[in-house]
Amino acid sequence: METTKPIAEMTASELRELAKQKEAAEQSQQIQRKKAYDTDKENFLNEVATKFTEVKKILFSLKNDTISHSENFNALKYHLEDKAVKEAKSFELKNDRVKIVVENQDKFDFNDSAIVHINAIKDIFRDKFEARNKGFYNLLDSILMKNSKGEYDAKLLNKARRQAKELGDEALMDEFDKLNDCLVVVGTAKYVRVYTKDDKNRWKDVSLSFSSL
Repeated sequence: METTKPIAEMTASELRELAKQKEAAEQSQQIQRKKAYDTDKENFLNEVATKFTEVKKILFSLKNDTISHSENFNALKYHLEDKAVKEAKSFELKNDRVKIVVENQDKFDFNDSAIVHINAIKDIFRDKFEARNKGFYNLLDSILMKNSKGEYDAKLLNKARRQAKELGDEALMDEFDKLNDCLVVVGTAKYVRVYTKDDKNRWKDVSLSFSSL
């Protein structure tokens, strides 16, 4: 219904028809806006995922190439002196402005006996602290829980072991020692860090972590 008749001169039927047309036009506009939003969002998500995937591949290649070349240079400096390459957990290459540190770290996991000692430690904590300080007990208990990967955190448990010494409980330390004996090496991981000197001649880590950007 297209009309140039003033609204004041329209009949009730004409006004209802005009309202329907206006509502339909607004609905159509809203649908188009929603479609545009969905299209833009889809393009944005795909673009970001593609870029992140590409950058991940670049970083993966950068890490491996840096470690490989660093190892070659490290070996070469021994060969140039006619000496055997010294085996070490880490080594560094540097000049006056740049330093590369390559480190091999063992990856640990617990064998299937660990749960026996973890439960024993939980029982001791429960007896000692649950009635006295519920919040503190819950904090201790959370340390002994599995993470999102379904694994116990070896570093966190080792830290708890050091702190537990201050409690002076022999039974508790005995269980922590037994738990420590359940740690087994399941592999190794290589890490590389790059440092540059700032204007105050201090080494600063060139971090590739988002949190530092």
